[in-house]
Amino acid sequence: MSDMSVTLVFPVSTPDGRAYLKQALERGERVVGASSDTSDPIEGAAPWTRLPLVHEPKFLPAFLDLLRTHGVTQIYAAAHMVHAALSDLLREHDLAPLRIINRSALEQEFARWDDIFARAEHWTRLITALTPDHTPPDPPFLAGVIRLAFDLFGESYDDKLAALIACLLDAPDGDIVEIGALFGRSACVLLSGRALGGTERRLFVFDPWSSEAGAQQDLPKAMQDYTRSAGLERVAHAFEATFAALAPQGTMAAYRTPSATGNAIYRGSADGEAVRLLKPFPGLKPSGRIALLHIDGNHDAACAAEDVLLWSPLVPQGGWVAIDDYCWRYGDGPKRAGDALLDQWGDGVARAFVAGDCLFIQRA
Repeated sequence: MSDMSVTLVFPVSTPDGRAYLKQALERGERVVGASSDTSDPIEGAAPWTRLPLVHEPKFLPAFLDLLRTHGVTQIYAAAHMVHAALSDLLREHDLAPLRIINRSALEQEFARWDDIFARAEHWTRLITALTPDHTPPDPPFLAGVIRLAFDLFGESYDDKLAALIACLLDAPDGDIVEIGALFGRSACVLLSGRALGGTERRLFVFDPWSSEAGAQQDLPKAMQDYTRSAGLERVAHAFEATFAALAPQGTMAAYRTPSATGNAIYRGSADGEAVRLLKPFPGLKPSGRIALLHIDGNHDAACAAEDVLLWSPLVPQGGWVAIDDYCWRYGDGPKRAGDALLDQWGDGVARAFVAGDCLFIQRA
């Protein structure tokens, strides 16, 4: 952007408008806000002007005066109807080279859904390849899962998440257990797919959400420091808020605790009430059979090995173990743990494959 550019954000009163103005200011750009509010919605963060509604006769002269006063060169139109009205106005009054720099909110949403449905087709193909004896979920279901999951920050992507859905189609009765959840992207997929395969399963999540517990001693100190400064304590509150709204009662439980303590809680030898999140939900009694175990906790070799040692014996015949970051550029803890399980189960492995850097093992 040229140093002479001035962007009008209108209406700046929408969440999208406020977000764009804030980001533009952080980039050091020159911005002006406008809206039809009776008071400044951005509280002096940038120059603000009150404009009439776009369909009112007084709008055009006020709008032109705003352009001249602030030397506006481009517009971020933060509402669909405003975008449409301004597009017509710029064309009818030959206000080039003034331009709108964003697509309308509706066009952006259509484009987003086009991408989501294209990705859902990819999920369908992958699920079909991984579980040819099962019919994949309908595309709208998969698209909805993608939409929800990728609204959450995370480092699990399409191939791995689609493979989790495939495993749920081909898993026996039992619980779904996740070790390490961060903001809950993969947990969202597991919760959404809990009823696949003709049985209703419940999801149990165990994560300390602790910077100290999450620090991985096998990594260089600089990366350990990054983990400690990542604010994992705040992530727990975001996770809880997400699933308090998303999870039907009786479908999941989450515990803010390390894997070893979580294992004791799951087995019934420890009381987890003090560390249970989603308090308004009633506590769930584990079945003791894990249909799908997703291990994505601390990646230190000792921690990954302990997770496999503690939890894999609870996976019955036909059950799945998914070990995330089996192909991890920063270390080999998950790979060593996964290879050890493959060796331990030996002929007891029905299938094994890697999808999205995650190792999937089905017990024969």
